[in-house]
Amino acid sequence: KKEETQKLIEKLEVKLDAEDKEKEGKPLLKAVMRRWLPAGDALLQMITIHLPSPVTAQRYRCELLYEGPGDDEAAMGIKNCDPKAPLMMYISKMVPTTDKGRFYAFGRVFSGIVSTGQKVRIMGPNFTPGKKEDLYLKPIQRTIL
Repeated sequence: KKEETQKLIEKLEVKLDAEDKEKEGKPLLKAVMRRWLPAGDALLQMITIHLPSPVTAQRYRCELLYEGPGDDEAAMGIKNCDPKAPLMMYISKMVPTTDKGRFYAFGRVFSGIVSTGQKVRIMGPNFTPGKKEDLYLKPIQRTIL
């Protein structure tokens, strides 16, 4: 069985280091797959091939992304991916840091530019338009791309 596995690895032209060559079963499969088809590279390639660019997608998705008037400054900025428009972004994940009350926010910018020190209006999950509940004005402490 080990010879068959070795033949397959050679056919795939996968180069394993000495440590990985000694592995068997699932650990060996993981090592081979990591070298043969790196998930990060494969995912990025699939995204670039199959998904529309933000400029194309936001034109027809704006009405799903934004609840305000379809012709106001924010909507037009989203539709055009305009860096000069007001900042509009969606935060998909908040991860607490070791500093109490601070978070890493992972998100996508639809228009405008994010910069350190910039004050942003944060509308939490329980925000209702016209009310101040779950609405905060905070400066961006740091930006990482």
